[in-house]
Formats: sequence, C-alpha cells, structure tokens
Amino acid sequence: MNYVFKIDDARLPELLEYYQSLEIAPTSPDIVKMFKSGDLTVSLYKTGKVLLQGADAQDEYLMWSELFGFAPAVEPVQQSAPQTPKSALGTPPPERPAVYFTSAIGSDEVGTGDFFGPVVVCAAYVPKAKIQLLESLKIRDSKKLTDEYIREVALELGKLVPHVILVTEPTKYNELVAQGYNMNKIKAYLHNHAIKKCLLKADGIVEKVIVDEFCSPDNYYEYLKDVDVYKKITFLTKGESAHLAVAAASVLARDAFLQRMDELNKTLKIRLPLGAGAAVDLIGKLVVMQHGIDFLPSVAKVNFKNMDRIRDLTKKT
Repeated sequence: MNYVFKIDDARLPELLEYYQSLEIAPTSPDIVKMFKSGDLTVSLYKTGKVLLQGADAQDEYLMWSELFGFAPAVEPVQQSAPQTPKSALGTPPPERPAVYFTSAIGSDEVGTGDFFGPVVVCAAYVPKAKIQLLESLKIRDSKKLTDEYIREVALELGKLVPHVILVTEPTKYNELVAQGYNMNKIKAYLHNHAIKKCLLKADGIVEKVIVDEFCSPDNYYEYLKDVDVYKKITFLTKGESAHLAVAAASVLARDAFLQRMDELNKTLKIRLPLGAGAAVDLIGKLVVMQHGIDFLPSVAKVNFKNMDRIRDLTKKT
C-alpha cells in the first residue's frame, strides 16, 4: 500500500532529521531525497510530496499524521468477487497432520512484539465436530488475517468455542520484569493458567493440548517449576496450521488485544502504532511530551529497546 502526504518547508527539517541515517540514492530525477529501512521506502519529491511505500508504510503515515496534524486519508476498500468474498484470506492447506482431526485445546499469544499495549494469551477448545464449521469461517493464524476480519469473526467464534482470555496489562508486565521474569517466563505462566481454566470449560473430550512453541519444552517446564503445571502438552511450531484450536486462540487473542489498543487510543487521543519500529519511537516521544516519562510504564513494555531510543529523542527536544 502507498501513502502520500504534503509537507511544508517549516516541518521538512523534522522529517529529514528523522530519516537522515537511512538515506539512499534517489531512483528518479523528480525525487529530492530517498530513504530505505526494512520494509519501508520514503521518497521526498520536488513538489513537497512524501511517498511512503512498503509493509510498514501505514504505521509511518499515521505517525506523521499525528505529529504534523493532518487528517489521514480514508483507505480505499478492495472489493472481492461476489462469489468468493473472502478469497483474499487464503485457502486451507491441502495436507493435514493427524493431530488436526483431534478434539483439542490450543493456546496462543499476541502482543509480545509490541512496545505499546498488553500481552494477551488465549486458550480455546475446538472439538473435532466443529472443525468443518471453523474452516467455513476461514479461521487461520491471526497473522494471516486482516484486523478487520478478525474483529468481524471474533464475536461469532467466541460463541462457538469455549475459551479463556488472559490480559497482562503493561503495568503488570513491567512489574514482573522488575522481579526477574523474561518474556518467555511470563508467557509460560499465562499459557499454563489459561490451559488449566480452559480444561474446566471444555464441553467434551480433550484429546490434545497444543501450545504454539515459543521455547523448548524443557525451558517451559523450568519456568513453571514452582507452580501447579499442566504437563500433557504437545508443543508444535506453526501450531496455528496444525490445529484450528490454536488458530482460534490466535484470533480471539488478537481481537482482545485490538480492543485494548482501541481503549488506549481513545484515552490518549492518539493512535498508538503496533510493533516496535521507528514509528513507535516518535509516537513514544509524543506520549512522553504530553504525559511525562513516568507515564510510559502504564501503556508500554519499558524493557524494549524503544524505551532507550525514546529517552534519547526526548532529550534532543
């Protein structure tokens, strides 16, 4: 997706300073400056137009919208063919592992790579009798679905499958880190707790309990050595593809995360970018300027490297 905005001479130094270390040679005589970082390309034209291209373009565009005070343009809606309105969501893989056809609890997490917002873990129970129904809803790993579709389908999905959602707000997350927990230990505690609660809610036989593997099984159980731990777990990489229970948990966790981000955005009257990229640093600086550095632990995971960069940006102000 491409995003364009006009910049006036008064604000131009801010943009040039921000991207100065990312400059590359322009690819067109009409381009004055060009910058490249990962999946983002920024082109400054002689006309004053700024073109943002790449996977990170939307967050970057919305960041400059917040900082420069212009209204973001409404994105065009891509219409799918009437006979296959959700074809862009992909098709089921042709081959399934044997575990796919079992009645299972799956557990997955969202928010662990985002500076702003909580960590959310969901465990969901999907009996084999509902597999075909979830397939008809195009349930996949949440990373393969649009946020718009996740918001749309999560309400119906939540009614179909017993599930447990645990939300660890930034304040609690930062307290745990201060006590010596790392991200994987926090996730292990949340998965274990969600699984045990979901086992009580499951309305049928549970043949498998599947966790999308984020650390070795030995480390997982070591993290939980001081608590009552459920141990009959199948750890799978790409667990969302192995069983729809993990995919359903991923979708429900993502929906809960997005709802919490909506609340934070409404409270702060600003759109907090997801992830931990450059847009996060600039919006983090804006949050600090409005609320103070001591406010960040209530909305962000302050052990991320973004925190140091935000401090540096604030000092330059």
